[in-house]
Amino acid sequence: MIRRPIGIALATAAAILATSAFAKYLQSVDALEAETGRRMVQVVVGLALAVWGNYMPKRFGTGGANACASSRACSAVRVGGWSMTLAGLIRAGLWAFAPVPVADVVGMVVVLTALLVTLTYGTWALVRCRPRPRKNASA
Repeated sequence: MIRRPIGIALATAAAILATSAFAKYLQSVDALEAETGRRMVQVVVGLALAVWGNYMPKRFGTGGANACASSRACSAVRVGGWSMTLAGLIRAGLWAFAPVPVADVVGMVVVLTALLVTLTYGTWALVRCRPRPRKNASA
């Protein structure tokens, strides 16, 4: 079962590397400017992040000993998937249309924000499922 995720990751990495190599080739024959090549690669990286974020919730399996933990984990993965998908699409759009200095900074901020949203929600979901101490009725 682990072969499929590794295959998808390797295919994504190959697509990014192939885009980079193609952009470098086009630059070497003066068919493409350096800035356009950088933009091409960054758009592909953003789209790869969006595809990965879309794939996150589909990969998560159900089950587990605790029903609360299982449902909270599914919820955290869905929130993470949404935030990463949106961050990837925004990053790709920025690199396609915004000036390079803006795309560089804002693209990083968007991805960092998505990561923080994912980690914060995941931590909140984990803490909410911890068993609460019971009050002793005999005391």
